[in-house]
Amino acid sequence: MTATTDALDLSASEESSLLAGEPAPPTGKQVAVVGAGMAGMACAIRLALLGNGVVLYEARSRERMYETLPASASEHALFERLVAQGRIRCEYGRKLGVDLELADLHLWHDAIFLGVGLASSRVLALSGSDPAGLVDAGRRLAAVYALDDLLALPVPQRAIVIGASRGAVGMAARLKQLGAQDVTLALRHALTPDGREEEVARACFVRVRGWVAPLEVLRDERGAVGSVRFEQTRLLGDRVVDTGGFTEIAAHAVFKAVGRAAGAERDSLVRQQSREGDRVEVDGCFRTALPGIYAGGDCVAARLESTQARRHGLQAAQAIHADLQA
Repeated sequence: MTATTDALDLSASEESSLLAGEPAPPTGKQVAVVGAGMAGMACAIRLALLGNGVVLYEARSRERMYETLPASASEHALFERLVAQGRIRCEYGRKLGVDLELADLHLWHDAIFLGVGLASSRVLALSGSDPAGLVDAGRRLAAVYALDDLLALPVPQRAIVIGASRGAVGMAARLKQLGAQDVTLALRHALTPDGREEEVARACFVRVRGWVAPLEVLRDERGAVGSVRFEQTRLLGDRVVDTGGFTEIAAHAVFKAVGRAAGAERDSLVRQQSREGDRVEVDGCFRTALPGIYAGGDCVAARLESTQARRHGLQAAQAIHADLQA
């Protein structure tokens, strides 16, 4: 899942144009933005305008966030309008390493942008290229794997694969081929209109369950994965909304298909800052070494001005959108 997007060199007018206008039709993708600073706010707004669903996680209260955020009045108004339209959903009082786990976010969303401070990135051990904070199958209820990893795993009797991408469909089909008795492909919405992915899934005897949003992984009496609880969704106008109904699907393992880390050359200045300040290392499009996870703002570079942090968020949003469409 690697796009060819290059880092943007934005003028002030170009930057303003990316933070204006009406949102595009929904893409069916959902992105977690962690941190409502200048980088996170700009990233959330741009992603929503591009048609992606956004869940914004912020450690502060809404009131405290607005007291300390040096965004313009027009930017605040656009953000609130996107929230009112359901394009952005906010969860305040949620802090990484306390009541928010990176592995869980990665499982339930198509991508993540980290606009957190340096302290949070240190808690999560995200500097450099060590992915240990993401996949720890011995400790996690559910894990995130690439398709090639499946041969090294014990085959579960029942499995749930979350996502509508080709990688997710391929993972579900591969699990059946490896001997899993019951595999469910769970989607927040329907599959693509042409139905090719659904045709592949059904040909491999994969159960396709659309219009469900994952809420939590439930354990059995031994502490192992027992089932996943979903909230049922539906289409309201051009938005996917919750219906208030719930369902559980039995499973012994839960998976989400991801791509491999981008192989692009790392930006030398960011690399140097990562070594000197133990910051999150990213490439020219703000991709971290962990597939599907992006970062910008203070956790990437020291002493950023607000305009620079905003530019990080905009650049990352463009890259995330392009990667999710690839």
